[in-house]
Amino acid sequence: MTNLPPVKRFITHSGVRIYRLPFRFLPDLSGRVYLLLGAGPPTLVDASNGRPDAIADVLSGMEAVRNDFNETFRPDDLKRILITHAHVDHHGGLAEWVQRTGADVGVHPLDWPDIAAFDERTILSRHRFEWLLTVSGVPATNRPALLEQFLRSRRHIEGVQPTFPLDDGLQLDGLQIIHTPGHSPGHVCILVDNVLLVGDHILARTMTQQWPESTGAYMGLGHYLESLAKVEAIPGIEVALGGHEPPIDDFYKRVAVVRASHLRRVERVVQVLRKSDQPLTTAELTERVYVSQASFYAFLAFTDIAARVEYLDQRGRLRVANLDQIQQEPDAAYRYAVV
Repeated sequence: MTNLPPVKRFITHSGVRIYRLPFRFLPDLSGRVYLLLGAGPPTLVDASNGRPDAIADVLSGMEAVRNDFNETFRPDDLKRILITHAHVDHHGGLAEWVQRTGADVGVHPLDWPDIAAFDERTILSRHRFEWLLTVSGVPATNRPALLEQFLRSRRHIEGVQPTFPLDDGLQLDGLQIIHTPGHSPGHVCILVDNVLLVGDHILARTMTQQWPESTGAYMGLGHYLESLAKVEAIPGIEVALGGHEPPIDDFYKRVAVVRASHLRRVERVVQVLRKSDQPLTTAELTERVYVSQASFYAFLAFTDIAARVEYLDQRGRLRVANLDQIQQEPDAAYRYAVV
């Protein structure tokens, strides 16, 4: 059972009130949406996963905002919803909130199709992921379980047509939109004075999950690290608020820790390949780096290693050692060695 943190208020230098509203997501992981008051019309950043218990949690949080913090806000007052990225735990509740409030919806153009045409994008994403499983050397008997977890992360929800684009650099009633691709193509962070709403770009305790760019443009570790440098260059951030986990009080230190951790993991792949007496597939690398992973964690381990292999390959640090086989067999798995 997920233990939810309390509703918490953050007040920016200009007096914008940001309320953290937690909701139930996974047994060991809660999510957060943020209610912004004093920065234009009442605005919700992200929409929860849309499950009934999550919607109830957010409504309870809104009630606490009114009762415990003496705000006059009521859910019907909501006029605007900004989506940090098109993952189900962040936009799954969008249809519910739009139906309840008629709020305008802002999304970055690169994540717009995932929200407006969810079914179409899920079919295309599944096709790309099945191809990745094949060329990564995942045994045919193991593919259905990984595919099931992939589809679980994209469980069916009702598509919603966004109202306006969250373009990079957009200024919106004192809110600044910063495009930070990597975790998703259209991921954005939102700067409110000295507070940065970071979605899933940076988390306080864990490393943001990486996805191979082959499953979607503007994803991948390379884009992620570039986005990390982009937000690091913003001066004066005193606290960062993520879609999960506690606030990040020492933002710039956390950025440095996250970068170093990702780069260490990249080098771990290189070390494993150097120690191997033969070239390895991505699936074999996953087994050697992550031992005894199962279910959803096996899926996360595989996509993590696939993203790091792709990053190394794109930068010329790996070579594909079985080109003749690939030329002759359309479904041959790629076997990598260190250059």
